Amino acid sequence: MNKIKKFFGFKAVKIIISIIMIILVIVACCNAYFASVALQYQKGVAVCDEWSPQDTYTPDYAQTIDAGNGDFKILCITDIHIRNHGTFAAAFGVNFILDGMSEIQLKKLINNTAPDMIIVGGDTVLTAWNDICTQQFCDFMEQFEIPWAPIFGNHDYEGRADKAKLAEIYEASENCLFKCGPDGMNGMGNYIVNITRNNEVVYSLFMMDDGQFRVVDNAVTYGGVGERQIEWYKWAVNGINETSGKTVPNMAFIHVPLPEYKQLTDNFEMGQRLEETTAATVNDGFFDAFKENGGTHVFAAHDHNNNFIADYEGVKLGYLTKSSYNCYFSFKTLGATVLTLDSDNNVNIEIEEF
Repeated sequence: MNKIKKFFGFKAVKIIISIIMIILVIVACCNAYFASVALQYQKGVAVCDEWSPQDTYTPDYAQTIDAGNGDFKILCITDIHIRNHGTFAAAFGVNFILDGMSEIQLKKLINNTAPDMIIVGGDTVLTAWNDICTQQFCDFMEQFEIPWAPIFGNHDYEGRADKAKLAEIYEASENCLFKCGPDGMNGMGNYIVNITRNNEVVYSLFMMDDGQFRVVDNAVTYGGVGERQIEWYKWAVNGINETSGKTVPNMAFIHVPLPEYKQLTDNFEMGQRLEETTAATVNDGFFDAFKENGGTHVFAAHDHNNNFIADYEGVKLGYLTKSSYNCYFSFKTLGATVLTLDSDNNVNIEIEEF
């Protein structure tokens, strides 16, 4: 009897070892494939527009969305981190599972909120094959047939494809509002979406790339909103006001928080702060320019465990809510931020949880 037990015990060990070896071989093959894909560098040909402060702003410079006469709802999602640096081999498929779970929740959010527009606050992907995953995300978004406006985060372009290639993918998507924007800026993807009612602009949404790294004092740091972007912002606001015959309020959507976010410690109107702010190192003065030019709300992302909204010198500074299970997160700050422009063009903010 003991010999029989030993025999079957030894056989069970052999079976388990064999299964483990088979799994390791499969994982190694997958890893080799993903590594080969990642080495195929993808360079885009997307070109930004020439721009000068001496240019004349015309109403067709910005894209427009008509809000009708009722509420206009904007669903804001961010930091989806598709793949999150993981290959199948690196995480035994866990990141693929987390992506699938996140997609289910995002689909539910979009269907339940029925937004008129969707804003994606950057770090949509984090993978060597960033172009492939960006295209997959575009395919996911296009099924809803809702206008959507993405910005770049600091991780989107950390892969085999450069920003120009990712810009091509965005611009080729039918309902995507992304534009390369003016040349000579920090990053790529600085563009404007004007919300209109009865052919009049009632709110301007500035999408800005502040996630591009730059070297300061021989150290690599987050770029922040640069001087050239600020100049363009003031030029555009002035042009929108002149062509509209009135002062039009505006919002800005960025990825890396402004340095002023570090001043926010309490008295939050909603949401939570569960981690310290990782802000742009250099302050070129965007907040002051924003405050002086009709700016009402700035929304950032980047710090996954923060989703608070606070008043700072008369301007609402807020975090968008992280919208996926990939990369670090807290269940307390997971979901989406919803902005509703009511019929009187007041901005109402809600946080939708997963």
